[in-house]
Amino acid sequence: MHSNQKFRIRAISIFNPSADNCYHHAFCKRHKNPVNNKLMKTFKRFLFICIGLFIIVLSTQALEKYEVTANTFLNIRSHGSTNAPVIGTINHGGIVNVESIDGEWAKVSFNGGYGYVSTTYIRPVTPTPPAKAPTNTFSDWFRQTNYDCRPLVYIILGLSIVLFILRMRRGESTPLEDSEHTINLSLFITVCLLELFYVFSMGANSIWFCTPDKIGWLWTIINFFIFGAVVFNQWMCFFNTLNDVQYNSYATFNWTWGIYTWGICIIGAIICGFFFAGFLPVVGIGFLVGQSVQTGIIFNKVLPKGGWKHACICTLTYLIGSTATVLIVAHFLILLLIVLIALFLLSLLGKSSSSSGGKRCSNCSHLSGSSCNLSGRYISSPSTTYCDNYQ
Repeated sequence: MHSNQKFRIRAISIFNPSADNCYHHAFCKRHKNPVNNKLMKTFKRFLFICIGLFIIVLSTQALEKYEVTANTFLNIRSHGSTNAPVIGTINHGGIVNVESIDGEWAKVSFNGGYGYVSTTYIRPVTPTPPAKAPTNTFSDWFRQTNYDCRPLVYIILGLSIVLFILRMRRGESTPLEDSEHTINLSLFITVCLLELFYVFSMGANSIWFCTPDKIGWLWTIINFFIFGAVVFNQWMCFFNTLNDVQYNSYATFNWTWGIYTWGICIIGAIICGFFFAGFLPVVGIGFLVGQSVQTGIIFNKVLPKGGWKHACICTLTYLIGSTATVLIVAHFLILLLIVLIALFLLSLLGKSSSSSGGKRCSNCSHLSGSSCNLSGRYISSPSTTYCDNYQ
């Protein structure tokens, strides 16, 4: 359908509402909005899986490795005492995984359970990484520019607000066209390129704006919610923009293969990075193969109807948009995990403090040993039930 044909349909729809309804129904049926409940459920599942993997990794990394320094061997005992029975031994130079240290005894993993060894005969293992020859990688080239990229955060935030306004202007299933589509696509690609440049330039300092020791706790909390809003907005804009370029190229294509490849490879990289490092190249090859297949699907679907121009636009929009979106989602997941752990610890502290104070009246919340606000009677002990529903 060319531009004059689209104009003809619009002109007819002014005088014939049913024609407009038919056209709208046909479009909605052929071009379903990918930002639907199923997609959001998939995103939530992926979020929970990543959080679970991070928690498992953290619990695994909590074990510290120690080397045995005893002359011959070191006894492993059932509990922290020289009178405790010996349940095993470990030779000089052996490595033990220490869970915790209490005074002169260390709790170590042993035969699927745990035992205790004297801290006098162990020392922490300090691995010395092998010296590597200096290499000029793609990210090193970015860092050698010596630019302070922190101001890019504010530029990205401003452009994200404009993208949010454009996203609010679209209908539930109606794509952008003409000038609005051009502006939205240009802004989205610009934001993605800025994010890629920023992440490669800043490296591990990419989320400096959520670091309390640099900006304080107040701004860390504020920036966390702003960052979450930007991530969610980009997630929505990514699929909306794909829907736009699909519609304006007069073709239909499916990007499910590429999105699921991203998720599977990220989860695989997390697992292999901590447990099976030798399989990381396999994950990388699988990722390249999956994205190549997705790129070929998009290009072949668009080329017959949209030509080379639209085929290239659709392909580049997917590649640039998906890469930038997944990168910022990954950074936000790290912050979200830290927040969830902090909230969990605070809830445990709250429960312990409330339970340590004794039993309370469910009506007035006064502890035993004080007067009830409702009855005015003295509550002498937790077994006293002057108040209704006293626990």
